[in-house]
Amino acid sequence: MEQKLVRFSDFARELKCTPAAVSLMIKDGRIADAVVEVKGRRFLDLDKARYLYLNNTRPHPNNNHVEQPKTPNELRKTVNELPEDDIPDLNVSRARAEHYKAELAKLQLLEARKGVVAADDVKKEAFETARVIREALMNLADRLSHQLAGEEDTRLIHKMLTDEHRQALEELSKYE
Repeated sequence: MEQKLVRFSDFARELKCTPAAVSLMIKDGRIADAVVEVKGRRFLDLDKARYLYLNNTRPHPNNNHVEQPKTPNELRKTVNELPEDDIPDLNVSRARAEHYKAELAKLQLLEARKGVVAADDVKKEAFETARVIREALMNLADRLSHQLAGEEDTRLIHKMLTDEHRQALEELSKYE
């Protein structure tokens, strides 16, 4: 099989990148084995360089082989699927930044309209409500123990307990 030798710039044109990018691929070893020296000049074995490039280069979002999204929803999906540590091209970075700015503005608007509440505020309020309920239930025993100690009529005991529960719950319903 005959080797087809090409210049770095020809291979760069095929990949739709710069000759400097091809030199970097050679320097970092991705396609270094495809370099052939003929009469003091360096060329690439085209078939071997293609093979090494495909097997040693990770696809990147700004690569021309990736179809660019056409609608905002496709762009949003593309941006959300990117790994966090991947550095996308400028347009994808801008789209990601604009998307998050829009999300932040949406949350701020909802918070201003009282449609969203901060999680810390909810936790604080839930703790306060639980504390009030706990106190109300613990006070039932203190209020009823003396009255129920001498009582033998089960219907009267049940009525007294029910009345105290109802009173405690009515007080809790007034709590804001």
